[in-house]
Amino acid sequence: MKRKQIFLLVLIMFLAAFLRLYKINEVPPGVNRDEASIGYTAYSLMQTGKDEYGKPFPLSFQSFGDWKLPLYVYATIPFVKLFDLNELAVRLPSAIAGTLTVLLTFFLVQELFKSSRLASHVSLLTSLLLALSPWHLHLSRVESESNVAVFLTVSALLLFLKGLKNKPMLLALSLPIFALTYYTYHGNHIFTTLLLIGLCVIYHARIPRGKSVIAGTIISAVLIAFILSQTLLGADKTKISGISIFGSPNVIHENIELPRTRSANPNGLITRLRYNRATYAIVTIAKNYINSFSPNFLFIKGGGNAAHNIKNFGNMYVVELPFFYAGIILLLYSLFFRHSSLITHHSSLLIWWLLISPVAGMITKDAPHTNRMFAIFPLPPILTALGIIWLLHLLKKRTVLRYIVILTIILAYFVNIAYYLNRYYTHFPIEEQGNWGIGYKQLTSVITSEKYQSKQVIMARPEYSPYIFLLFYSKFDPATYQKTAVRYPPTDDGFVHVAAFDRFGFRDIDWTADPLQKDTILIDEINSQWTLISP
Repeated sequence: MKRKQIFLLVLIMFLAAFLRLYKINEVPPGVNRDEASIGYTAYSLMQTGKDEYGKPFPLSFQSFGDWKLPLYVYATIPFVKLFDLNELAVRLPSAIAGTLTVLLTFFLVQELFKSSRLASHVSLLTSLLLALSPWHLHLSRVESESNVAVFLTVSALLLFLKGLKNKPMLLALSLPIFALTYYTYHGNHIFTTLLLIGLCVIYHARIPRGKSVIAGTIISAVLIAFILSQTLLGADKTKISGISIFGSPNVIHENIELPRTRSANPNGLITRLRYNRATYAIVTIAKNYINSFSPNFLFIKGGGNAAHNIKNFGNMYVVELPFFYAGIILLLYSLFFRHSSLITHHSSLLIWWLLISPVAGMITKDAPHTNRMFAIFPLPPILTALGIIWLLHLLKKRTVLRYIVILTIILAYFVNIAYYLNRYYTHFPIEEQGNWGIGYKQLTSVITSEKYQSKQVIMARPEYSPYIFLLFYSKFDPATYQKTAVRYPPTDDGFVHVAAFDRFGFRDIDWTADPLQKDTILIDEINSQWTLISP
């Protein structure tokens, strides 16, 4: 690497680290439900060696019934030990993984485009775009198993590609790292499997043979089989049943039964072919897949889950729209026409990666989903960089126009980035705090104060899982919680809600009888704010 290239890469890494660590304990404002769960579970393991259900060092955490995988939980324990149980501790593993992904992506792109004379330009620009990406930035600033899975995927893929050059030890090392993604994020049970299949098909003739590769294959197979044995028949089954396109009990009635009864001929062949589970599944899954690449999802509104992106802002910058799709076209072009100056011998891999990235999310009821689609990274900045550099390459003989285009792109990016960063760090913590745990943080400080610490607490909306926020922010003794926790039966979609622990109860409030109870605090949500009433 040239000194100039190293200097620019260092600047990019500094920028990536700063954006991911700046006010990380304040933005987003308070932890979300999953952050609270993972943080408290790590705290519980550190204190007692057991999770909140009292199970010693499990590999699958029941949590709310959504069954969290182990890697992020155990990775959080050292940070809780160092920084105590707070937002910083639970978010640092993701922030570190996200920052390192920017660095590893540089080397991955160098490897992918080694045959191109523009490899250095593509790799530097890709790393810069990744460092500034709204999608990647936000999921690096919150607890995100999918973000850690991306880090592992990029690491493994880099080693795999280098291992193809008659370096079997590197390839062997890549396989257990691929296997670790199965311990990180549920979506990778599908994505990593498909990616590995693609790697075997695309590179079967170049994969070195030897004892080290065989050993790596055996180790990875054992690791994968072990975690699947813990989750496939329990955790994954519950997870899929809860978030699948049929996860809601009303789906069949609203989308199949009701339209069929309202048709002119409910029992006719055409009607039955149109309104049935198979047709509904095929149409919905196809729509979800296509929408995962839609401008509305990528550039305009983003996903619908407030925990994964800010409201009414795309996962990517609007300025990137033409370059992203141009990059896809260029990639397809390079696959069939080998004389392109931006040629990569790995076009098949990148296209396969692109095609399989929505698969895990397309079977879910809230697709396209920002977090479940995150396996696409770091492809968006790679494709965008390709599109930009391709355009500039076409204008290489038209110097004046080329500089005008460069300045226009820089200005457009500057406006987009400035608008996003201002909104994210300044307005987002205030405007969208209702979607985060800052209210629970304030509430916990009140009800655990000396004035109220001897009173019973009844809190409404158990389906919101308020208990986990109280556990997290009060640093409630895990041993006491494990002994006193009472839970409701699982819901139809497999989720579990806590009914009570210690002096806290979670149920609907009877406003006729409950206010008559002595030494009891009633807490309910009124006008989207938690209101405390002390009879």
